[in-house]
Amino acid sequence: MDDLIADFHIHSKYSPDSLMSPERIVKRAKKVGLTCIAITDHGTIRGGVEAKKCARAYGIEVIVGSEIKTDCGDIIGLNLNEEIGVTGWQDVIRVIRLQGGTVVLPHPYRDHFLVEATAQCVDFIEIWNARNSVDQNDLAEKLANSSGKPGMLGSDAHVYQELGNVKVLIDPNSWEITEIRNRSYCAQYRVYQSQLISIVKHRSAGELVTTGSRYLQRKIKSVRGMRHNSTEKFLKK
Repeated sequence: MDDLIADFHIHSKYSPDSLMSPERIVKRAKKVGLTCIAITDHGTIRGGVEAKKCARAYGIEVIVGSEIKTDCGDIIGLNLNEEIGVTGWQDVIRVIRLQGGTVVLPHPYRDHFLVEATAQCVDFIEIWNARNSVDQNDLAEKLANSSGKPGMLGSDAHVYQELGNVKVLIDPNSWEITEIRNRSYCAQYRVYQSQLISIVKHRSAGELVTTGSRYLQRKIKSVRGMRHNSTEKFLKK
């Protein structure tokens, strides 16, 4: 099999902060030049399973995955066959492996605890995430190097425009990264967009009105004002 052009971290409508349909993700992946995608919805494999059903028609390889919230932060399982029903980080890793899956530590320096201990137990560390800050990605790469773990890259896409932010050429037999074709930072207003999606899907807008409507207004103004500026640009100011 030829090398694949991959993105290992994508969220569909089955995540609370995305509205993307699995089939449209596959179509968009084809359009932007990806040949392999991992759909890693929060707490479920439904998006990956659904996308896999239509993937062959578009010539896309779909990896079924899930990003599970544990007591030490998120852990991604790839090549899953069943839902993960546990939340303890060690139990999550054990259940992923029982399914023959692959364990990934995503964005280790964003909302994680026990980073060094977790890093020793996973198969891959996400060394570059399009929604991370520059410093967070730099620290993740150093962690992978010090832990002797191979790196993985992901767009962490929640909206269609983020698909293609990451394109890495990989050996399908070893998943070794042979070339990085693209790694573009996500525009900050896209992050805010997915946060607003989460608010709407959780029907918690009423709570925001009573406890902090000004916060929501600031978010909306930020979304309108940032347009196509990247996270990297803001960090380097």
